[in-house]
Amino acid sequence: MRLIPLLLILTFFSSITPAISQTSIDHYNSPDKLRVFIDGCERRDGGCDLDFIRTEITAVDFYRDNQKADVFLLINTNRSGGGGRQYQLIFSGQQNIHKGRADTLYVNNKQTDTDFEVREKLTRFIKLGLAPFVAKTIAGEEVEINMKTDSDMLEDTLQESVDPWNYWVFNMGSDANIELEELSSEINFGGDININRITDKWKISLSGRIDERLRRTIQKEPRVDDNGDPVLDGDGNQIIDEVVNNFDVSEFGFSHQLVKAISPQWSYGYDITGRQNTRFNYKFQASFRPAVEYNFFPEAVQNSRFLRVNYGVEVRNNNYVEETIYGALDETRVLHSLRASLGLNQRWGNLEVGYRFRNYLDDFNFWSTGLNIRAEVRITGNFSFYVRAEGNYVKDQIYLASGDFTEQDILSGRVTLPSAYNIDTRFGFNYRFGSNLNNFVNRRFFGRANFVGND
Repeated sequence: MRLIPLLLILTFFSSITPAISQTSIDHYNSPDKLRVFIDGCERRDGGCDLDFIRTEITAVDFYRDNQKADVFLLINTNRSGGGGRQYQLIFSGQQNIHKGRADTLYVNNKQTDTDFEVREKLTRFIKLGLAPFVAKTIAGEEVEINMKTDSDMLEDTLQESVDPWNYWVFNMGSDANIELEELSSEINFGGDININRITDKWKISLSGRIDERLRRTIQKEPRVDDNGDPVLDGDGNQIIDEVVNNFDVSEFGFSHQLVKAISPQWSYGYDITGRQNTRFNYKFQASFRPAVEYNFFPEAVQNSRFLRVNYGVEVRNNNYVEETIYGALDETRVLHSLRASLGLNQRWGNLEVGYRFRNYLDDFNFWSTGLNIRAEVRITGNFSFYVRAEGNYVKDQIYLASGDFTEQDILSGRVTLPSAYNIDTRFGFNYRFGSNLNNFVNRRFFGRANFVGND
């Protein structure tokens, strides 16, 4: 008899379960389109082509306000060993059914890839990362995914494992600048070369740079006689003399660095540098700095965050253009330095902070310390604030030249004046308002003539 009530109960629940499931399905309404916010495309250190992405991906809506988006896509970039660029794509679901869902993809590009190839590959990976989110929208019903691969592409990928250059990368460049005014002219020209080899265990770099600044100024000075009285011409007007001043400021330098990784956090190596800088009174300076470094975060997350502390001892030989205020024309000094750097690329923005302390070991009265910070903080998707600041407290200007200098020497920057500190800052904000949708691309009449001066 007890079997009959049990059968009735099971029959009742089996009959209402489809109704409950059907009710749940009826009450779930898929959104029309996925709302996406992308951060990282406008960075000066190598962003992406947002116009191309919006043109190629039309199954989603791109939003200007990160707080109203279903998915937040953060794009971080970093230079790879072969001179190419690695993109880190962090997908974070933050609204409705997507909340809590996250994924990370990496896109590696070769140094020889063109801008077209880079943006094509990056956009393809963005599509792959957005696919699971788009699948839960009405627009996903119209999306077709081709899971075929190009066999030729796979063969090329396999062949890339054998590098004929053995990871060596060479870069050469030059630049020039000419400025002309009525009473002055300035010519700046320079060139540089960089040679690098970077693997997961070794980092080798050699670089050189040369700069030359030629400046010519004309001063108009009224002519006077020995008594200080004006000297007049035949018409009774005071004669004006033009005094020409020529200044030549030259700089060149080279550097070599070798770093060996001994664990995911620890590494050691050395830096060798040499330079000429007449503005800082260096006829030539050579230095050698062995150091050890610890990274608090593993290299696998260096695109998102890093915290490094570096300590080294440096030997410097200074050969001066003019005798210093301490009576030296050539000297060798030993100093040690501690450097720390913090970098973060997060949804709220990006931050880089650096700190340095150094002092000479033979005289602890000569020391300096400095702090620099670069940050961009997104208050909302429409409002952001940025700041770049560097400050140094200086008590080690052993290179200062003795003697008297003319006003022209000082104004032209040919010499450096004593200073207890130096500060350089720049800050500002950006605010956007209006429609949140950011889907359309229209490049008609894009840009203008690239004039350097006022227009």
